[in-house]
Amino acid sequence: MSTFAEIEAAIEQLSAGELRRLRERLLARPDPAAATTPKTGAELAALWPKLFHLTATEADTLAADMDLARRRQSPPRSLAWE
Repeated sequence: MSTFAEIEAAIEQLSAGELRRLRERLLARPDPAAATTPKTGAELAALWPKLFHLTATEADTLAADMDLARRRQSPPRSLAWE
């Protein structure tokens, strides 16, 4: 990991154009219109094949593990004001 002094020294060695690009990048605000979250069903459908999926065996194992964890939990206690 670089120290603050090393980072400052590296910045001081940048050319004027590189320094301008660094400032623009650091001061740039994200464009809210360019949000990465899908907003429609069609956008979700387009993303779905690219997402990580469990195999059938992994999904069954996960479901069994979650069921076992639920059964091991103690039932919720009533709150004092109920």
